[in-house]
Amino acid sequence: MKIAILGGTGKLGLAFARRLQQTPHEVAIGSRDIFKAEQAARKAGGAVLGMTNSDAARWCDVALVSVPYDGHDSLFENLKDVLRGKIIIDATVPIAPENIFQIKTVSGKSAAEETAAIVSGANVFAAFHTISHRVLRQVEVSHDVLVAGGATGKAEVLDLIRSMGLRAIDAGQLQIAGHLERMTALLLSINNSNNIKESGIKITGV
Repeated sequence: MKIAILGGTGKLGLAFARRLQQTPHEVAIGSRDIFKAEQAARKAGGAVLGMTNSDAARWCDVALVSVPYDGHDSLFENLKDVLRGKIIIDATVPIAPENIFQIKTVSGKSAAEETAAIVSGANVFAAFHTISHRVLRQVEVSHDVLVAGGATGKAEVLDLIRSMGLRAIDAGQLQIAGHLERMTALLLSINNSNNIKESGIKITGV
């Protein structure tokens, strides 16, 4: 498959790119600025491509989204026509500007549900909310990744995550996405309280 990391020039996007290089999939980093996208692709190394977000969205089969929440809705409003019918994996965390230990969205729903409302016809999944970019870029380290979304496309998403050397856990429908996003705030609080940077969540009995 062709995987585009939209808004992928930050730490999380680069970590995704490095993980995905271990898979048989083609990978592109997208950005509003083609220079930044190409620069990030060179930094990621390997055969990673650099494109504008719009070109990457047209090119891909799966869009993996790693934008800050304040740019979330505008990204999807601009790309909704080219993303219809595709798989979108939304890793956005709507951290409240006034308190990083709280989650806050415009609609009161999850960021992933907002994505589904904007991009009608896309298969939207929430994932990667309980793994830090530091752990993700350590390609030899496995980790549990919780995935929420509908049935269509879910098998492909779970297989993609497993191909990245991670343990994919089906967490249910997209309506549960808000709980996954809030787990990020919980982990940030755990990190802060224990003076650490890489707390995570492991699911047992599955």
